[in-house]
Amino acid sequence: MDRRTLLLAGLGFAAAARAADGPAAGDDPLVDELEKHPRCVICNMDRRKFHDARHLLHYGDGSAQGTCSVHCAAECMLRERRRGFRAIYAPDFGAAGEPKPLVEAASAIYLIGSDLRGVMTPVSKVAFASRDAALQARAVYGGEIAGFAAAVAASLEEMASGLARRYDNDRERLRRRAG
Repeated sequence: MDRRTLLLAGLGFAAAARAADGPAAGDDPLVDELEKHPRCVICNMDRRKFHDARHLLHYGDGSAQGTCSVHCAAECMLRERRRGFRAIYAPDFGAAGEPKPLVEAASAIYLIGSDLRGVMTPVSKVAFASRDAALQARAVYGGEIAGFAAAVAASLEEMASGLARRYDNDRERLRRRAG
């Protein structure tokens, strides 16, 4: 057997083992989620370090992926939209302790554009389980109260602006080289 055949066979065995160890129907994606998903699937940042901004996407097939922020969660949602979502979880910034507990993002209240530090974005998007906690934070840090859809829309808008800026910069660089 040559090396290529051995490599392909090894990859096949690894894929079969991974499929056998796949998510069970009753697996709770929230149990040990930081150990299961220590790094962001999009940017590879440490999710433990950014526990107060992390998100967890639970797909229709039972698998899950962790991200460091709603910004990376929005990109992951765009990439994986065909898989379907059982739930998406966000950290409750208003909860005491570390790591922040996760709540369903659909029911979370987001504070967008406050003076709180954003993760992967200049415009912060912070999730709260309680509307009262979000209103208290807004009184101190400013920003606007919104839902998960608005936080995702703001993230996608930032991505679109960044891509357009990158396109313009690339075109300008090529124009300079040609001229």
